[in-house]
Amino acid sequence: RWLMAAAAIALLSVTLVLGQTRFGAANWIILGPLSFQPSEVAKLGIILSFAAMISAFGEKMETFRWGIAPFAAILAVIVVLLRLEPHNSAIVIIVCTAGAMLFLGGVKYRWFILGGLAMLLGLILILGAGGYEASRITAWQDPFSDPTDDGYQIIQSLYAIGSGGLFGLGFGQGRQKYLYLPEEHNDYIFSIACEELGLVGAAAILLLYALLILRGYWISMHIRDRFLSLTVAGITTLTALQVFFNIDMVTNLLPSTGISLPFFSYGGTALLIQLGEMGIILGASRQC
Repeated sequence: RWLMAAAAIALLSVTLVLGQTRFGAANWIILGPLSFQPSEVAKLGIILSFAAMISAFGEKMETFRWGIAPFAAILAVIVVLLRLEPHNSAIVIIVCTAGAMLFLGGVKYRWFILGGLAMLLGLILILGAGGYEASRITAWQDPFSDPTDDGYQIIQSLYAIGSGGLFGLGFGQGRQKYLYLPEEHNDYIFSIACEELGLVGAAAILLLYALLILRGYWISMHIRDRFLSLTVAGITTLTALQVFFNIDMVTNLLPSTGISLPFFSYGGTALLIQLGEMGIILGASRQC
């Protein structure tokens, strides 16, 4: 379990040295024609290491020494490394996933309240310092206040979603993907799906995700092995969080973040890891 946690930290540390900057964040390692995002591997590493630690500690999880201290230490190092890139969306995803696993592990409720307050304080400090985070909050509150810069992407996303209507323009007939909506193939792919497939198609996509997530939790609840149960629950929670944050982002319910939509967004590292995670769940389901 310690090796998995150490591997996640090592990957993020290497990113600070060899990482290439994309969209204002040095969270990619580029090797010739290939690019690699270590944070995606780190997410799975954290899930596996936390599942192993919780399984090993057992009833000790109710104490601060075993249920809080080691996990908080690992998360603190990871949060600092991700903040230095910066990669705030990965921080949110990893912390929330880790929190869900600790909840299942039996940690007392008061620690989640304290953790939530600490996250809120950190958010206030980050926004108070200004920078691109503050501009994204402004664009989220009123994207039309700066329609040619900070608010441009979300405005184009809303145009795509609104123009789809009930049944959409037809598969492949969307217009916003033609140099209007940035990252239409990646973070904002759901906006194009809404434009081309309409409300009916978007609802079908959400239903598929709901079935996948519910099935993942069902498998987790029926596995006797505690390590596998926690691993499946962690992977399912990770998938659910990414779906939730991505769709809220493209519909402007939450500020814009760099979170892709699982299995839909274009990408190499994320897609490979997600397929591997589904393989883990499929293998674990044989014990149900």
